[in-house]
Amino acid sequence: MRNSYAGSRLRRAAMTAVAALLAACAALLPLIAHAAKEGVYGNGDVFFTLENVRYSEGADDAIVRFAVALHNGGATAVDYNGYGVRVVDAAGIGHSARLTGKSVARVAAGREQSFPYEARVGKGTGTDSLRVVVFAWDRAAATGMNDIGTFSVSAAMEAAAAEGTVPEASVSLGQIDATINSDARVAFRVGTEYLVRENGEWTVYVDLTATNAGDAAVTLPAGLAIRLQDAEGRTVAAEAVDGADKTLLPGAAQRMTVKAAVPDGGATGQWSLLFANGTGTDAVVLDSLPIGGGRKAATIGEARPLKDGQGRETVSVRASSAVITETEAGLWVRADVTVSNDKPQVAALPGLSAVLQARGDDVSVPANDTGTHPAYLSQGESETYSFRALLPKGVAPDELELALFGTRGGSVSSAAAADSQRSSPAYPVLIVDLRGAETMRQDEGADYRLGDAIGLALDGKLEASVTELELYDNETYGFKTAVAKVKLTNADTVSLPLPDLGLALADDSGRVYSGTVQSGAVETLASGSSYMRTYSFMMPEADESGRYELRFYDGSDASVSPPPLGSVRLAFGDDDSSDDVWNVYPYRIELRDSDLMLNGTLGTTFAYALTFNVRLERKEPVVSDATVSKLRFDLVDPFGLVIASQSLPFQGATKLLDGGNSVTFSNLKVDQFSSTNRVLVYETVETPNGTVSRKLGALE
Repeated sequence: MRNSYAGSRLRRAAMTAVAALLAACAALLPLIAHAAKEGVYGNGDVFFTLENVRYSEGADDAIVRFAVALHNGGATAVDYNGYGVRVVDAAGIGHSARLTGKSVARVAAGREQSFPYEARVGKGTGTDSLRVVVFAWDRAAATGMNDIGTFSVSAAMEAAAAEGTVPEASVSLGQIDATINSDARVAFRVGTEYLVRENGEWTVYVDLTATNAGDAAVTLPAGLAIRLQDAEGRTVAAEAVDGADKTLLPGAAQRMTVKAAVPDGGATGQWSLLFANGTGTDAVVLDSLPIGGGRKAATIGEARPLKDGQGRETVSVRASSAVITETEAGLWVRADVTVSNDKPQVAALPGLSAVLQARGDDVSVPANDTGTHPAYLSQGESETYSFRALLPKGVAPDELELALFGTRGGSVSSAAAADSQRSSPAYPVLIVDLRGAETMRQDEGADYRLGDAIGLALDGKLEASVTELELYDNETYGFKTAVAKVKLTNADTVSLPLPDLGLALADDSGRVYSGTVQSGAVETLASGSSYMRTYSFMMPEADESGRYELRFYDGSDASVSPPPLGSVRLAFGDDDSSDDVWNVYPYRIELRDSDLMLNGTLGTTFAYALTFNVRLERKEPVVSDATVSKLRFDLVDPFGLVIASQSLPFQGATKLLDGGNSVTFSNLKVDQFSSTNRVLVYETVETPNGTVSRKLGALE
C-alpha cells in the first residue's frame, strides 16, 4: 500500500507540472505572437485582437469603428458565428456593435480573418474609457452570452501608432448609390498631409490611397461626401481635387487628393476625415480616418519621394540648402531644391513652384525660380531649382516653412507634353521646416581676405572672390570712386552663363553706395576658366581708412530691394606709391630701372623718351577686357602740372612687356623743358561714370 500510494503521488505531481508548463506556454503564446497588442483567448488555439480602431465625433453622438481579428491556430476551422462583440463605456453601459461588411464566417485552420464593426456611443465619450468586449453566444447563460475578454480602445490605438500601422476606412459604395453592387467596397488610407496657407487661411491637403476591395471595377459615386471634423465637432466640407474620377480596378490602388479649409485655431489640432453618404437630407457617416499625424515637415537635406497616381516612386525631392538674410526691407529667403532620379528609367520633371509661409503668422508669399529646367531627368541625374522670396519685417525666421508644389502626370514622350504637364494644376509635394537654414544679417558680413572664395548662392558651380578694392579719383565728376575687381570662376564641367551680380558698398554710418558694373562683359564662362569683372562706386564722402561692407545681390531682380546673396567686410588697399612694386590685378609689376631722356635736340619743340625695365608677373590666368584697365604715364613739370600723357594697355600689340619698355612724349614746347620734370604712373579704369585713376609710383 505504501508503494502504491507513493507512485500515485508521483504521478499526480508529474501531471501537475505538465499542466503548469502547458499553462505557462499558453500564457506566453499571445505575447510572442502580438507583443504590442492585447489578445483575448477563446477556446483552444483561437485568440482575438483588436485592429484598425478609429474614433470620430458626430453632431449628436460619437462613432467608434474597429475590426476584430480571429486568429485560428488550431487544426480545424472555426465558425465566427459563435462569437460577438459589444462596446462598453465607463458607466458600464453596453452599446451594440454592428458588422459593417460582409466576411466569410468560417476561418480555416492556421488562418486569420478580420470582421469590421461600428458602434455609436455618447457624444464626448472619448476613447480612454471605452472597452470592446468579446463574448461567445451561450443559450444556457442568463444573458445568452459568456464574456471571453475585453480590449481597451485607447490601448489599441496607441499600439497601432507605435507600430506605425496605418488605419483604414472601409466604405460600402452600395450604401451611397443603389445602382452599385452591395458588395462594392473601397478602402481608404491616409498617405501624406500638407498644411499650407492659401487665400488667407490654412488649408490641409490629404493624399489618400483608395483601393478597390471588391471584385468589379468601380468609380466613386458623386454622393460620397468627405468632411473634416475636429475634436469639438466642428465640421467643414472637403473637396476632392484629384483622383476621385478615376476608375478603380479590383485590387488596384489609386491616389486621391482632398483639401479643406481649416477653421481658425485648428491648424495644429487633430482631425477626423469623415466619409459619408451625402445623398440624403442628413449625411450619414460611413467611416472615418484620423489625420494630423502625417503633417511632419521635412528638414533641410531630407529627401522624400514623389509618387505617381498608383503609388510608384518616380523622383526624390529635397531642400538642399536655405539661406535667410535679414535686411532693412524684410527677410530674404533663398531655398535650393534638388530633384533626383535614382530609378533605372528616364523620369519627367514635375513643374515645381513654391510658397514661403510662417507657421505663427498670416503670411504666405510666392517664391520665384527664374531658372530654365529640362523636361526629363536621365538615370542618376539631378536638377536644382532656386526659389527666392521677400517676407515682411517681423516674421520670425524659425517659423518659416517652404511649401513646394508640383504638377502631376506620368512619364511624358515629348517636350510639348512636358510643357502641358507643367501648366496643369499643382498640388503640395513637400513641406520643409527652415529652422535649419543658414541665417545672416545684411549688415554683418564677415571679415574678408582678398582672393578667398565667397559663399554666394550662385547657380551651378560658380565661385566668386574679390581680388582688389581700391579708391580712385574720378576725373569726370571730381568724386572719389571705389573700384572692386571680382573674379568669377566656373568650376563646373560645362560652360555657364555669367551671373548677373549686383554690388553695393556700405559704410559704418549707414550710407550705401550702389555699384555700377563695367560695360561689355562676356556672357558665357567656359569650364575651368575665370573672368574679372569690375564694379565702380561713386563715393562723395569716402573714408580711406575705414572698413566697408561689400554686399552682393541678384542683379537680375530690378526691384528696389533685390535678393541678397551675401556680404563681406574689407578695407581699401593701402598701396605704397613710393616703392618699386605696382599691384594692378591680375598683374604684379616690379620696376627694375627707368630713365627719362631728351629725345633728339632741344628746339622750339622737343620730345622725351621714357625707357624703363619691369618684371611683369601675371598672378592668375584670369580673362579680362583689354579696355578696362591700363597704365597711364603722366609727364609733369616741377609744379605738378601735366605736360603730356601716354598709356600702355596690358593686352594687345602695344601692351606692357616683361622687360624693356619705352614711351615717347612728343610735340612738347621748349618752355616745358625742365631738368626736374618727372613721370607719374597711374592705373586707369574705364567705368560707366568716366575714367578713374589711382597713383602707383613715380619715374624720375
